[in-house]
Amino acid sequence: MTLKPEDAALFYELFLPLLNYVNHNYHVTTDIHFTGKSVEPAKAMEVARFLWEQPSIIDDYINENIFPLEEMDILSNWKHCIPGRFIIERHLKKGSIFISTKDESVYLVNGIIDSWEELLFGVPTPIIFDAVLLPFKDCIITDGLVSVIPVRFGGNYTRSFKEIYMTAKRNGSIIKSI
Repeated sequence: MTLKPEDAALFYELFLPLLNYVNHNYHVTTDIHFTGKSVEPAKAMEVARFLWEQPSIIDDYINENIFPLEEMDILSNWKHCIPGRFIIERHLKKGSIFISTKDESVYLVNGIIDSWEELLFGVPTPIIFDAVLLPFKDCIITDGLVSVIPVRFGGNYTRSFKEIYMTAKRNGSIIKSI
């Protein structure tokens, strides 16, 4: 599952200027301007990492700019981001199942433009990576800047991840919004 095209566009309309603000004000990386057409992933990830370590920066950004209420709410909710290491256990029609390696919380995560299944086409699950989960309207997405860890899991680990997912499904504890 992915965001509607207009929501995907809105995400980038909010996220890229926020990265520019962070980099301009905190000089995280060399002078660079993030636009929809030219994003250097490594530099964007560096700036985003700085932001997610100090999400209160978002308050300063909101206070220094004028936003419609919906956009202000989206930005403000990003302060509740969940950075961490996650396992993609499986892909569903409604999104992909992410399991936190920190506390085994199970999240249903949507793609922004492409689904996680499309992005990882041909890569067998489970997959481990570092990412930041963000609330976006009524779902969860990532900031799009993930770092895959090249690890293959054996059968015991794969079964344990499946059991974590199945337990969350039975208990109705899959987190679908932050």
